[in-house]
Amino acid sequence: MPVNVAIVGPAGAGKTTLFNALTAGRGADGVGMVDIPDERLTRLAEAVNPAKVTPAQVRVEDSPPGSRAQRVAFARQADVLLKVARCFGPNPDPAVELEEFALDLVLADLASVEKRLEVVAKEARAGKKDAQAETEILNAAKEHLDAGQQLRTLPLEPDQRTMLLGIFPVTLKPAVYVANAAESLLPNGGEPAAKVKKLADAEGAPSIVLSARLEAELAELDPSEQAEMRTGYGIDESGLGRIARAVWAAGGLITYFTAGEPEARAWPCERDAPAPVAASKIHTDFEKHFIRAEVTSVDELVAAGSMEALRAAGKLRVEGRDYRVKDGDVIFFRIGR
Repeated sequence: MPVNVAIVGPAGAGKTTLFNALTAGRGADGVGMVDIPDERLTRLAEAVNPAKVTPAQVRVEDSPPGSRAQRVAFARQADVLLKVARCFGPNPDPAVELEEFALDLVLADLASVEKRLEVVAKEARAGKKDAQAETEILNAAKEHLDAGQQLRTLPLEPDQRTMLLGIFPVTLKPAVYVANAAESLLPNGGEPAAKVKKLADAEGAPSIVLSARLEAELAELDPSEQAEMRTGYGIDESGLGRIARAVWAAGGLITYFTAGEPEARAWPCERDAPAPVAASKIHTDFEKHFIRAEVTSVDELVAAGSMEALRAAGKLRVEGRDYRVKDGDVIFFRIGR
């Protein structure tokens, strides 16, 4: 499944322009699939000459118009939120606009926490196991939200986080801040972008600066023209590339690869996922029938030319169920039936 990214933020921030830039105008009804650029996959493809090359993808969705409840419901469906801030036009005040938008999300989560507290109170009276522990973390969440703070900034143990996930809290979702700046302020975005970065840093979230309008224009050019124009603005990477890296960082994701004559492919995967869980990204049955993983690196495979050559030379690492897949691994999974 692709990573789901929701473009959210205050009205007038340029969300739809950014959506059009990321999807290169190929989105429909506010939804588009976007291929993630990765030079490692390009190198693998050049080495093994596969019949098909499949990059990692994200599913990008533009924020629809509607009520606060509809906007919150939209954000809840995402894996990662792309928070767009207006850093262009007359008197940009991105910090205030973002905080007003965040308040809607905080209030929605507060309502969910309070509703769940009522249910857990009944469960506690009925003697349900773990009801007391859940009550404690819900009360801590309520206090945090009452103070206007998003749940991303609440220190949580893994089991506490799991309990909160049951109410689908939108302010607990990973986020990337995008300072949508005037072209004249590129590449750093000036004072407005600095305010966005300060907000992001306070949450431990990544932030990037771009001009959505410029990125939409660049998407219509061929690669050489894009590179030349970016250089003129002091930009060394596409907005898509920078957003992708930020989404991977915020979402706790890595990329591993499979490579052979039929296909070279990049697979998004949770950081530190055990090998069977990583294998399930290819097919859900692979986790249950996992036997072992044969692992190498991009550099080693490029040098050898194929997994078969590495296998014949005894240079493939054989890893078991406890192996934690690493970013950039090239893996051949051995699956039983």
